[in-house]
Amino acid sequence: MSEFLEKIQSRGYWKVIICPNAFAEKRIADFAELYPILQKTYVQLRNGGWEFPHLDYRTQPSTNKDWIGQESEWEKYLELWRFYQSGQFVSFKGLYEDWMDNSTRYSPPPSWQPCQFLEIEDTLLQFTEIFEFASRLAFTQAGDEQMHLEISVHNLKGRGLKLDMQRKSSSWLRTLTASVNELPYTVDLPAAKLVANTRELALKPAAELFQRFGWNSDVAILRDIRDARLNL
Repeated sequence: MSEFLEKIQSRGYWKVIICPNAFAEKRIADFAELYPILQKTYVQLRNGGWEFPHLDYRTQPSTNKDWIGQESEWEKYLELWRFYQSGQFVSFKGLYEDWMDNSTRYSPPPSWQPCQFLEIEDTLLQFTEIFEFASRLAFTQAGDEQMHLEISVHNLKGRGLKLDMQRKSSSWLRTLTASVNELPYTVDLPAAKLVANTRELALKPAAELFQRFGWNSDVAILRDIRDARLNL
């Protein structure tokens, strides 16, 4: 385990695995095609926000015999990713709300602490970015007719929910805390369904995650919160 991965895992983080259901060691035959595939498929839904995965053009990706990868840290954004010739993509990404003390541009809100909250809007956007990225990968050399996704959020126990890190939470949110330390979500989807229903599919794991805080929200409410943030 690298020191940087240990740093990410010291607070809340996302772990994401995306790959075809069927394993093929050299699915992407030309190693040189790995980075261009990511350049064509990365997702940036937020105006002025970080993309997923983050491609740091200031440094060359690390290379191994069958994968490329990067480690990036800037302000509150920390991510480590690997992309394999088999088509498997793996990402470890810090929760933004846990690294506000890493920022030189903005001060954390009063009484802020790491591992204190899970921000609802950002969580919805992150799930949406993951599913959007998977749908784009599905129709490249890295994809196949059936795609496999594993998404988990870690170091949750005792956190509260917050609608926006820059605003005070509604009173009902303050009473909700996570009952689990991590929540894995695994799904196998036909590529065609993944592409046709990307944003709707992203709402289900978000709803299941919020249930572990005691919030049984209608999917329609989550859709409204997310789409308002995306100005849809």
